[in-house]
Amino acid sequence: MKKDLDSIILTRQELQIMKVVWERGAASVKEVCSAISRRKVTAYTTILTLMGILEEKGALVHTRSGRAYIYKPLLTRQQATRNQVHDVLTRFFDGSPEKMIETVIENEVKRPEQLGTVRNLLESLRENQVA
Repeated sequence: MKKDLDSIILTRQELQIMKVVWERGAASVKEVCSAISRRKVTAYTTILTLMGILEEKGALVHTRSGRAYIYKPLLTRQQATRNQVHDVLTRFFDGSPEKMIETVIENEVKRPEQLGTVRNLLESLRENQVA
């Protein structure tokens, strides 16, 4: 069952799997398991189950290649990022981007050069809106 790509929210483990598939363009369960297990040993069956869930969500689709299934992403990294940001914005900041940006700046911008980068980004966005 294909779902709306705008509604897909990934768990931490699902995101790890999607990162491998996005990087490779397509991957088997064995390839994903091997890549993820370099950081933290994870059972093949766990990856198999999670990739099945990702397919049910509509984030992945598979084709058969010999005995293996090859999974390709339907959900792009950009769409996944947009979905997660929208989810956090809605759940934690009552839909207010200003509140979210304020929180990010107060808690995550630690060095003066980061603040300069943020200032430049805001100025660039303002110039593009005026133009």
